[in-house]
Amino acid sequence: MRDNRDGSAESRPDVLSSASEAVVLCTRNRPEALARTLGSVAEQRRAHDRPVVVVDGSEPDEARRTAHVVRHGFGRELPFYYHRYTEAPAGARQRNAGVDLLPATIRAVHFIDDDVTLRPGYFEGLCEVLNQRRHLLGVGGIIAEAEDTSPRPRVTWKHRLFLLRTNHPSRVLPSGQTTPAWPTGKKDVQPAAWLSTCASSYRAEVFDRHRFDPAVEGPSPRLEDLDFSVRVARDGPLAVVPEARCVHRVSDRNRRDTADTTRERLVRRYWFVQKNMDQPLNRLAFWWSVLGQLIALVTSSRPDSRAALQGHVRGLRQAWTRAHPLLGEEAGDG
Repeated sequence: MRDNRDGSAESRPDVLSSASEAVVLCTRNRPEALARTLGSVAEQRRAHDRPVVVVDGSEPDEARRTAHVVRHGFGRELPFYYHRYTEAPAGARQRNAGVDLLPATIRAVHFIDDDVTLRPGYFEGLCEVLNQRRHLLGVGGIIAEAEDTSPRPRVTWKHRLFLLRTNHPSRVLPSGQTTPAWPTGKKDVQPAAWLSTCASSYRAEVFDRHRFDPAVEGPSPRLEDLDFSVRVARDGPLAVVPEARCVHRVSDRNRRDTADTTRERLVRRYWFVQKNMDQPLNRLAFWWSVLGQLIALVTSSRPDSRAALQGHVRGLRQAWTRAHPLLGEEAGDG
């Protein structure tokens, strides 16, 4: 291991040379959250056979703290490759950079967020399915936001009417809205129309054809994982493994406030529909869902509903006038 001039730590690249699978973990200004995540990675079985590529887009002071976490907290427990990402930080670009660092020996690429806690057996569950079902291009786990809770959302007739939710997991609705993965009670793998990079794995050959769209930038929500996985799914099936579970702790760092989150989510959903579902009925379905969300916010009694309503109206205006970088000609095609 050597120290770089900026104080970061970087292991020798040969930690990747003989591995068949690797973890790509992108981070920005979250050293404390990253330490907890790496702790759960180190506790997985065969952790020493699974190198972790940490792609750090932090500001200088936070980058030094992040490098210290990796070097002193997990340098002996995990084989890792610390990469200081010096270009404009963005989850999509950082993931692409992490993939580019991987050698030809890698057969499976695991993505996790820096604020995730993996449950025991997470990687083994995903790899077992990838090894047994060669037709699958990617697999994901069940993601909860707290211990002992279900990620299954409440679905009402209004959600179904306005194409906002459905009672089926891992779906992409005609409006571009999605449902998360949740256990259905069956032990077998579940077909999935999309996967979250919060906790998902892909065969390495997928990246010979597909990359995360570098035009997607800024803090969450970004939707680059939805865009990426839907494009991959056109080439081959994806699935969710119910036994592979994790908790997304949802760090409050690098996130927008309620109004900006609501605005950006609406605009990016329209970007996704325009890019991947560009049919008149899909655009109509998108605007129908936007109307449903507007009605729900106007009638909501939630404390943050006023801010969310303001963001929704701004997002509607941006999408309608295409006044957003992702909706212009400069947007990338991934």
